[in-house]
Amino acid sequence: MKVIIIGAGEIGYHIAEKLCHENKDVIIIDANPERISQIEEQLDAQFIVGSGSSPDILQQAGISQAGMVIAVSDQDEVNLVACMVARHFSPSSIKVARVRNPSYLRNPEVFEDLQFDLFINPEYEAAEKFMRLIEVPQALDLVHFANGKVMLAAFRVEPQSLLDNQKLFGLGKLVPNYTPLVAAIYRGHDVIIPRGADTLKAGDIVYFTATPEHMPYLLRLVGKKSRQVERVMIFGGSNTGLALARKLERRGIDVKLIEPNEARCTVLADQLTRTTVLQGEGMDSELLIQENIAQMDVFIATSKDSEDNILTSLLARSLGVRYAMTLHNRLDYTALVASMGIDAAVSPQLAAVSRILQFLRQGRVMAVEAIRETSAEGIEFVAMETSDAVGRPLMKIKFPRGALVMAVVHDEEVIIPSGETVIQPGDRVIMFVELNAIAKVEQLFAVKLEYF
Repeated sequence: MKVIIIGAGEIGYHIAEKLCHENKDVIIIDANPERISQIEEQLDAQFIVGSGSSPDILQQAGISQAGMVIAVSDQDEVNLVACMVARHFSPSSIKVARVRNPSYLRNPEVFEDLQFDLFINPEYEAAEKFMRLIEVPQALDLVHFANGKVMLAAFRVEPQSLLDNQKLFGLGKLVPNYTPLVAAIYRGHDVIIPRGADTLKAGDIVYFTATPEHMPYLLRLVGKKSRQVERVMIFGGSNTGLALARKLERRGIDVKLIEPNEARCTVLADQLTRTTVLQGEGMDSELLIQENIAQMDVFIATSKDSEDNILTSLLARSLGVRYAMTLHNRLDYTALVASMGIDAAVSPQLAAVSRILQFLRQGRVMAVEAIRETSAEGIEFVAMETSDAVGRPLMKIKFPRGALVMAVVHDEEVIIPSGETVIQPGDRVIMFVELNAIAKVEQLFAVKLEYF
């Protein structure tokens, strides 16, 4: 299948990387020759320098044979025109457009006749990710599966904590009536799909499988306390900050939003009903203290500048806020931010990649989430009767290295699996899978992790 990707930025690159791993015929179009030269040695793809909205360039790329067009450049108009041209030359292809202008998103009926398949807005996806994290603000990352019945929650191992130097097979002895399942361990830039004899170390980022009912036990295990979020301070009135403030208002949470630009403050005040909008700098410690930063449950930096967000979140943490989260625009910052003491970091690009993957996966694949720098995926799919993994205890199945069953949903019952767990036809299976293990998981479960 031929896939044309317009835009070789972070989103386009990481979508292309995943598709190349699955042996798709990928063509990447970008107007910046320097960006193309940076990535052409890293991907098994074809590259064309030019405008993705040009009919000539798209015909050169083979648009009439394309099964999918993913327009994710940093220019809305290029993305929209590219999908319009694709509709003319390839009416049956799937068309995805990245759109950042809120005006376009507020008026989707304008584009109904164009029959696009998906509009994606990274900033809005990031706001949604922050909202999920606010459910458990102690977590570094939180991913939902099975309509929220199963969660993948990440926590840092603190020195001298219960988890420090603890072997995984001993975790069940630490908290009464609870045996946790570790889905993955991130140690620096390395990901480890664990076995029982593996040992946790201080500084590890550990992804646990949990249900909402398990969360109080998990928080006790990782040394965190459950807190109700009632007060949030936001720095940065970007589109993400505005979208987040609206969502928080609907939850009845008290919000203060700090924005340096006076004109933008006026826009924010007009569009928000219960949020206190303040003009000021996020690095103004006197302003933060005056606005009772230490009494806030969560501080979230959502300006357009990643470095400002990181520094402001660290300042807020030093001034006593319970939890500090930050928005960053580079996927390679993920591990760095986690090591600096900021409680959680959200990348609009990673959120967009997850949303696009979730849309594109079809058939028996129910959900896909890109995990930390897109090095792995959480995949939820329906087990088929023809699968070799059905009807046998998990301990008797030879899983590929880099893959782990996190949960099984059987008749609405969530099962955190043990070696004795048996998968039945029709069960929802949720797995943590490294990219190089996806093909083997596909064979094992007789389910095509495909886009058509």
